[in-house]
Amino acid sequence: MPAIIFYLHGTSAQANGITIDVQKGDTIQQLRKTVAEKFSIALPATISFHVHAAGDMNPSDLKPLDAIDAILGESSVSILVSGKKVRPVPGPSGGIPFIGGYSEIYPDFLGNYKRLLQKYGHIVHSVYLTDDPDCAGVVLSEGEFFSKQVGENHPLFPLKMSFQNGLFTADSNDPEWSTSHKFMMTAMGAKAMRNYARTMDHTANRLVECFEELLERGKSFDAFSWGLRAAAQTIGEVGVGIDFKMLDNADSSVADIFTIIAENVRLSQTLFRRGRIYRALPNPERSAQKATERDMATFVDVQKSRVLETGTSKDMPYQEAAVSTNSLLDYMLHATDEEGKKMEVNAVHNNILTFLAAGQVTTSSALAWLWFCLATFPAQARKLYTSLIAAGLRADSKEITPEQLAKLEYLDWFIKEMQRLYNPPFQPTRQAQKDVIMPGGILVPKGAQVTVALHALMINPEHWKDPLTFNPERWGTEEVRKRHQHAYIPFAAGARGCIGFNFALQEIKIILARVVLNFQVENTTEGAVIYDPEFPLYRPLNFSMKLHKQVEVSAVTFDKPIVEEKIQAPQPSVGTKNLPKFWAVHASNTGSCEGMAGDAAAKARQLGFADVQIVPLADSPLSDPTRTAEVAAGSNFFVICVATYNGEPPDAGLAFSETLDIEMKAGNDSRFSGINFCVFGAGNTQWGPTYQAFPNKVDADLAALGGNRIFEKGSGDANADQDGDFTDWSTRLWAATAANFGIDINLTGAGSENNILSHSPEYAQDSVKVIYLPTTSSGAASVPQPPVPEFVQATVRSNIELVDEDTPKPRSMRLLTIDIPQSFTYREGDHMDVFPENDPVIVEHLLTAFDFVADAVFMVKDVVDADVNPKSLAFLLRDRHVTLRELLTYYADLSGPLQRNSLLLISSFLPVDAKFQSLRETLTDAGSTLDPTDDEFFQKNRNFAQLIINYPMLAQAFDLPKLLTILRATQPRRYSIASSPLADSRVAKLFVGVEDSRVADYEGLCSGFLKRAGAGHILWVRHRSSQDSFHLPTDPTIPVTMVAAGTGISAFLGFMEHRRALGMKTEESGGQAPFRLFYGISRPDMAALKGLVHGYVDDGTMILETVYSSDNSARRFAQQLLTRDGVKVWNDLSNNGRVYVCGSAARVGAGVRNSLMHIGEQIGGVADASGWLAGLKKEGRYSEDIFG
Repeated sequence: MPAIIFYLHGTSAQANGITIDVQKGDTIQQLRKTVAEKFSIALPATISFHVHAAGDMNPSDLKPLDAIDAILGESSVSILVSGKKVRPVPGPSGGIPFIGGYSEIYPDFLGNYKRLLQKYGHIVHSVYLTDDPDCAGVVLSEGEFFSKQVGENHPLFPLKMSFQNGLFTADSNDPEWSTSHKFMMTAMGAKAMRNYARTMDHTANRLVECFEELLERGKSFDAFSWGLRAAAQTIGEVGVGIDFKMLDNADSSVADIFTIIAENVRLSQTLFRRGRIYRALPNPERSAQKATERDMATFVDVQKSRVLETGTSKDMPYQEAAVSTNSLLDYMLHATDEEGKKMEVNAVHNNILTFLAAGQVTTSSALAWLWFCLATFPAQARKLYTSLIAAGLRADSKEITPEQLAKLEYLDWFIKEMQRLYNPPFQPTRQAQKDVIMPGGILVPKGAQVTVALHALMINPEHWKDPLTFNPERWGTEEVRKRHQHAYIPFAAGARGCIGFNFALQEIKIILARVVLNFQVENTTEGAVIYDPEFPLYRPLNFSMKLHKQVEVSAVTFDKPIVEEKIQAPQPSVGTKNLPKFWAVHASNTGSCEGMAGDAAAKARQLGFADVQIVPLADSPLSDPTRTAEVAAGSNFFVICVATYNGEPPDAGLAFSETLDIEMKAGNDSRFSGINFCVFGAGNTQWGPTYQAFPNKVDADLAALGGNRIFEKGSGDANADQDGDFTDWSTRLWAATAANFGIDINLTGAGSENNILSHSPEYAQDSVKVIYLPTTSSGAASVPQPPVPEFVQATVRSNIELVDEDTPKPRSMRLLTIDIPQSFTYREGDHMDVFPENDPVIVEHLLTAFDFVADAVFMVKDVVDADVNPKSLAFLLRDRHVTLRELLTYYADLSGPLQRNSLLLISSFLPVDAKFQSLRETLTDAGSTLDPTDDEFFQKNRNFAQLIINYPMLAQAFDLPKLLTILRATQPRRYSIASSPLADSRVAKLFVGVEDSRVADYEGLCSGFLKRAGAGHILWVRHRSSQDSFHLPTDPTIPVTMVAAGTGISAFLGFMEHRRALGMKTEESGGQAPFRLFYGISRPDMAALKGLVHGYVDDGTMILETVYSSDNSARRFAQQLLTRDGVKVWNDLSNNGRVYVCGSAARVGAGVRNSLMHIGEQIGGVADASGWLAGLKKEGRYSEDIFG
């Protein structure tokens, strides 16, 4: 028996082949079956055998082996599937950063399913899609390869949270599903259908009576809602045996239980679209869904009690029960199987709700589409009416029986053609149980959820002639009778196909017949009919219809053939909701959050939000109860971007923080009721536990006070990539928003490679209007007006370098003495904001690159707010007279990191010219990258100035308005004041560290400027108070401990000067309490600073402990000295002492906190050290002024 190696063409026969014994008497069909089993090939008939060849040979060039004898002559045989090399599932690659292929599917799932399948072939991954009948047959077969497993990626998963083991939501390997399926197959069988026909016809006649009332009124009405009443009334009577009175008259309403079920289904769809991360978080949709579950459980309990009391009193075999019980619920409670067992109570609960839901959702959608077809295709509607009259039916026929229905051929064709084009179910999904090779040579991996795109399948042009033409007559042709068995599967197929399809078909046939016998239907929809993207099935969202009396029977002619019109069937587009008013709210000291809010507002407008507002937190409706209530009464959407600074709110958030405290203390859980919000927090991880303190507070308190959190909180880390964090969060936010409101984000229907989420808003040429003003003089030496409000002019008196000239490591620390105006008042420990100036060398380079006349004066005449970020220079300079040199020197942030949105916008500025193509792609790729810290582009182009230097041709893309749109305004930098007004109220000192100037472009903007600022230089400065607890106590008996590193000594130089001015001394020098500084610095190369500090030690003002991190000693950091002197520190704290910390959060913040907690535990015996330290902070006895 020859052993032959079989292998998939393109793989290695030796490494990947499988040896199979082939006998001379075997047939090709038997061998295909054996090979299929070995290689997990779904359909053996798709296998062909070929002579061994190189893996890169085109499959069409392989020599076939069509007979067993030919195969026996080979030692290795190549395999093709459907004439093709086996390959992975094709489909869009990459997708949108952070959310993958979202835009490939939602919100227009029908249109996108069709587009993807047309683009990539008959099976596609994103989710995995197929429109091929062979593939559909395999997927839906419930066998070796595929099974229904409703996991987190399955469309039915959120519904499963409510119907755990229902017929539609249970996994196929769940024993409870097998039991339910056995019982309910009999209840849905042919014999049972005869019993249901009379109830269905009774419902249809009641619907006709309601329609007669609507006809008399002569008004249009929503089609789906009446399909819902009819379907719900039928399944209600059949399901639980009661009349829900939804068809008593034209004003009858939908019964509460069906409204509850509909809400549950809607919430399920929303939860699925928002993704697993959102579902895992506490969210209002899941809470609302649980409430519907409780209501549904109560309903079932009440109906079970009623049926057991009034229904069939004895148990019976399920075959008998199917035709003897009064309702499906009665059947479920009394039917027994061959072993005398009944359906489990939990299964009864899940299944009756499943039938109540599925029995009206699908049928109501189908009825709405049927009425749409009656209105859209009048020739076929007339033919349908004629066929009913010819069969002997009349408007006043007492009964329509199953026997009559079986003879109504054209009625059957009409419904089938509607289902082919507008079938409500559209995405049956099954999970691959193993790696499987599908028809076409496509390898589907184990665990993949594969969706059969029913709509695309049933209009597949390879299986349907004129697929988009409504032509019921096609169903009478030989071609359609011999179609592929899986080319038309409106109720899916296999063991998990719709168990109630006979019920649904019988019901819609009876209702359609009754409606057609009595009425003609007119489409009165304003505009095109669209479909509902939020509904779990395909249904019209806005189809409005009007009824007209059907023609008299006497006017019907049977001998004259009706002229057939070939009308293209409309393909409804996806519907959208009305978008709410959008508020982008911000609060930060540096303006970073205002920029984020501006980006959010721009994206909202791009997505179609019409009413968009950008407001500071303090001016927003959230800050005023009356305005909050007014906004909450309407549709609203708040994106709140707030920062935190060492745990404290920004200046613009202080009042709102107090508001939250007051409302929380009062327990006002309705203060923000009706407000839909999400929060993004800007912070710095170097601040340790306070990194997101204020944003977390806003997020938690808004929810606790009644607000509706519509998306998870985002966090940005300025110590890493805050712009990337915001891009990540906002992209996922907009994806969820688009899904929620049915917004199509594909710009040209091309998928993720061209969508709104990954493209910046288009630049409008007239967004910024600039005029140049006549000028005859050269520009002033300094800007003559405050760059931003509240700033005043101050003059540098002296600027001293504190680092020794011969230091082995080039670095710089400067002590600036500044003459301040009388209006600038401060306390020890306060801050000074300094408005920086750009490096004149860089400014000169850009003036040259842009061909600017330095002294030319311009003014921003107008800015279209909707098109320009509020942090751009265009906003800042509106109505100001500014020279081009001043623009680049004082106002333009030339050294800030490049924003992704800016890069995308710059790429759109480039001329449509081949020479710019490479640069355009470079900028677009960089603007879309996920991690700039690892990207060579961002390493070389840290800021706008460097970008222009590295890509000189970019300057050709800019005129002044574009430059003002792209560039963000320079932000002031904050420094601790290193002096006390008690020494000289008209002087303030700054202690400034400058980054290593040897590293190109890494010198800080403001520190580099202050290093250059010589005596007499004019500065723009502003006073900023520190937190109240960061001032020295007035009581001289209170011990003070200070801990600082590097330039963190700045505030404490002010403390020292303050104590000296007051004449306060340490205990050793006759004072009343210790005043101690633990100071860490990198190197002992600052003789000038040492002399300054030791002057305070020598005169008894202070006790100093110093450590150098460059030393090799055991203790190298200030906090280690703190631990070393733990007993002294504890004694000071025990005497009501204060601890002040200043410096880098990374170097001293967390380290000091840990040291103090260790001291508390080890010296003070504190059980909860963290709580103890928090208590000190709350009392104002532990205070930090740390920076990132």
